[in-house]
Amino acid sequence: MDHVRLGLLTILACAAFYGCAPKQDSATAPVEGDSKRARRLPKPVAETEPEEMEDPVAFWGEGKAERQVDAAKADSRGYLLLDLGEEWTPYILTEASSPDDEAKPSQYRGTYLALARGEFPKDRHGYRAQKDEYLELYGILPTLTLLRERFAEVRALECADTLDLETLRSFDGFLAYEKGYRPTRRVNRYTRFKPQMEALVARAQVESLDQITREHLADDEEWAKVEEYRRIAPEYEAIAAAQARLECEGFFEGRGAYTPGLFDWRTHEALAEFERRHRVYGWGFIGKDTLAVLQKTPQETEQEAVIRMLTERAMHAAQVIEDGSTSTKRDGEPRTYTTEDGQERQIPNFESQLRERLIAAFGLQTPESTYAWLQSLGEVSAHEVVALQGIELPPYYSDAMDLKVEIDRGDVWFEFPFDEEGRKRSQPVARRPRLTIFVNYNDQKIPLARFGTTVGGWRGEFIDGAVMLKYKGSPVGKRVWSRIAAAPIWVPPESTPPRVMLTKRRKRGQEYFEVDYHTTGPSYASAYGLVAAYHRKYYRGADGEPKIGGDEGIRTHGSVDYMSIMRRHSHGCHRMHNHIAVRLMSFVLEHRPHTRYGSQPMEYRREFEYEEEIYVMEFDKGGYNFVLDEPLPVEVLPGRVRGKVKEPIEVALPRFDREVEAYVMPDGMWVNVDRHGTITPREMPFDWVPPPPPDELEILDATTAEVSSTPSDSGMPGTAPAAIPMTTSVVPVTPPPAP
Repeated sequence: MDHVRLGLLTILACAAFYGCAPKQDSATAPVEGDSKRARRLPKPVAETEPEEMEDPVAFWGEGKAERQVDAAKADSRGYLLLDLGEEWTPYILTEASSPDDEAKPSQYRGTYLALARGEFPKDRHGYRAQKDEYLELYGILPTLTLLRERFAEVRALECADTLDLETLRSFDGFLAYEKGYRPTRRVNRYTRFKPQMEALVARAQVESLDQITREHLADDEEWAKVEEYRRIAPEYEAIAAAQARLECEGFFEGRGAYTPGLFDWRTHEALAEFERRHRVYGWGFIGKDTLAVLQKTPQETEQEAVIRMLTERAMHAAQVIEDGSTSTKRDGEPRTYTTEDGQERQIPNFESQLRERLIAAFGLQTPESTYAWLQSLGEVSAHEVVALQGIELPPYYSDAMDLKVEIDRGDVWFEFPFDEEGRKRSQPVARRPRLTIFVNYNDQKIPLARFGTTVGGWRGEFIDGAVMLKYKGSPVGKRVWSRIAAAPIWVPPESTPPRVMLTKRRKRGQEYFEVDYHTTGPSYASAYGLVAAYHRKYYRGADGEPKIGGDEGIRTHGSVDYMSIMRRHSHGCHRMHNHIAVRLMSFVLEHRPHTRYGSQPMEYRREFEYEEEIYVMEFDKGGYNFVLDEPLPVEVLPGRVRGKVKEPIEVALPRFDREVEAYVMPDGMWVNVDRHGTITPREMPFDWVPPPPPDELEILDATTAEVSSTPSDSGMPGTAPAAIPMTTSVVPVTPPPAP
């Protein structure tokens, strides 16, 4: 026994002094004599049970689903959860804040989802959507299933391989629809000159017309033809190449025959539909953004549509709004903020970051890989949640952010916009209105994002049986957003002409009128778009507590008239592109405590007569309402007042009547109107008879709905639904209105 005990002691001493150990498994045992490598090897770990997951989802990286992760721990592990499902909506169209909350049904959510799937319900929503067809420009994001179907259709186009994209890529001009004989003349001259130019190139024994010089030609007349052909050929060939692409993708279907190389009306309409499909804010012209999309292959444009949709969903999923619009200053230098520990950081561009992460995670680098990813998803369920690597949120983020909105009115003209002869005065605008959302953090006002918007201007109004012009201003000063309404309802004021509340329909070749519920809403095409925030005055009451005050009828809201944003005026409201308004209001609600009231009951019925027919407009619900626990401060800045008139002209002024070449008042009197809005009588023929009142369609268009009076979606102008408390605390204060 002694010799056995001695052997054991020797082994233990060896192990303690030299690091000797019993022989390990060959998979982990170090090579003999490699003591440094042995110290680097991991220690063997006992086998354990896999982590139990409360909510397992697929984690995507490098183009594949790499593993399962627990969605319940996404925040702590830095994952971004993205819903790819067919029933995703932005926050403003959700019906509960969490699965544990009581759902409050939305009357528009089902319509939004149907339109997102590319369906056309058999109702007014479907009728309008079928005419617009592609709704992304109007704020309705297509689903992945719809995008996959479109992608498959494009991949099946045999004509796509024969498109002349190089001609479009080399063209850098601008082309638009023109009336008259000149466009046809250019086409005729191109057709006549083309064989002559080909013969000239062959005779001169050069490779192309670019190599032809004056020395190759017999006379000045021939040289003039060459110069003219060089000028018109790029335009003709760019139009023809664009037409070939539009025809290949079916945009000419139902429009009749077009003339190759001629920018006719059919080409204009087909191009406008092409722009709607690819979310291009254009007028149906060839140039800038539209040309950039035409220069891509059809499959590349479908790839971009998928990335664009996923990026928009990711912005909502991450609950961020920084899109790069405030990341740099005008001089190109980074715009920074300082953290609490003194670090200087640039304001991020989360839209760009998320786009890059989506491309990398799902493998969307090429059209082929993008389509393969879509196919790999199989049948997409209602809610298909996946995870990918998230973004690092700045320290100013929280569930209750100290947010503020500022609206810069830009260049403002109060002067009457027409001269003595009815011609439009020059009123250039270098600074367009901008809406900026800020966060207050660490004694800094940090701009998160900046968007284009609108302010008021001169608009038509029906007064005393005549069309008059009145300045519709956007009041300056401090206000608050206390209520946000999704799918809001606009209630026409009593002064609204009957024709404006009707829309013309055609069925079996017969035209008829019906009540226009698109302008009233809920609809993506309503006067308030998909979402509206209500500007309210506020003041401090006798008890010292801030109170919500009057409603001036001003809203910040979405708009279906997407080309008027940043180009034209409103009736005082601050209009935004629908998808931007949805993104902004969802962001506000996700970072400001609020109460979800849902769709408010509303009893509204109005009978009116037009052309001896009686029509009835009625609602039983208002918009879907959210009320902020603490209203969000909004300040409308004065902007830069241009011209000689420094205050708004309060009186309504007559329009210039082209038939009599004079400004005519409602009572028939002829007057002069100067830039200050001063009206002076002028001599008129004794036998002149005032013309009949104009058609009401000339008086108010759909956007007149914004502030013709003080409409709300409650049926009671200037008030909120009774079920919604509108008195709540705010920080900034203004004096009470004068009695």
